[in-house]
Amino acid sequence: MATLEIITALTKTFIIILPGYILAKLGIIQKQHTEGMSSLITSVTYPCLVISAMQMEFSWEILNNCKYVVLIFMCVIAVSMGLSKLLTRIVRMPSSKSGILAFMLVFGNTGFIGLPVMQGLFGDEAVFYGALCDSSYDIFMFTVGVTLIRSAASEEKIGFRDTIKGLINPCFIGVIIGLTLYISGITLPEIIGTPVEKLGAITSPLAMIVVGSHLARVNLKELVTSKSSYLVCALKLLVAPSIALLFVKLIIGTGSLMASVIVMQAAMPVAMCAVIFSERYKADVDFATKGVLLTTVMCIVTIPLFAILVHTI
Repeated sequence: MATLEIITALTKTFIIILPGYILAKLGIIQKQHTEGMSSLITSVTYPCLVISAMQMEFSWEILNNCKYVVLIFMCVIAVSMGLSKLLTRIVRMPSSKSGILAFMLVFGNTGFIGLPVMQGLFGDEAVFYGALCDSSYDIFMFTVGVTLIRSAASEEKIGFRDTIKGLINPCFIGVIIGLTLYISGITLPEIIGTPVEKLGAITSPLAMIVVGSHLARVNLKELVTSKSSYLVCALKLLVAPSIALLFVKLIIGTGSLMASVIVMQAAMPVAMCAVIFSERYKADVDFATKGVLLTTVMCIVTIPLFAILVHTI
């Protein structure tokens, strides 16, 4: 059943790629259009998605579990960052790609794909834990992650001050608002909550249309023969969730809902923000697109694998 739910969720997501692909092939969607959609996602729809996901009834038990979710995910991110830095030196990847590779190893699609999969498999409580995992990613993704992409684009080092400034962005502000509303027990009135929910709901379709439009500009032969993209797949889909499984085993033990969510969120494919940020900061969009597409296809096999492992190891 779990495998069927995952395949169904991924299939629905992939179907949404088609309009972007077709419209880009027809010349209806131009590069400036995808740039505009990327800005809309990061500035408006994604923050609304996070706020909407956190509109749940307050629970002390869930709040107490939050510290474990955040702690383990921070450990996973820290180890993955160190590993990615080491690997980019070993394989001698050019600076125009090394930052993107590091980004793709660390940051998964915990929002666009992760939250719907958590909802389909485990229900609302899993969505809340999943949103916390996603929020932990956001703290790093919109600071260190953006810095990695910007460095790849400019081939220059980004200063500490600029990195910290990355926290002041709509997505992270959305996380703060969502947590504040949850802890205070405030439910948005329908006149506000409904528009926020609807705006958040268009995040995944918009993001997949952006990916589809970039796919139309990618040589498919290069996509399936790219050695660096398969390296990304191995690191993101096997190494990253294995690190998460290790920390889960050491800190809280396996078999619980929280453990399952943490490991499965770590097993999600490369975040579509790799494409969106690469587009926005003029980095290697093709390399990012290949990593997103291949990992999203191959995670159909690896996510069920780790769903089994987290309950058996």
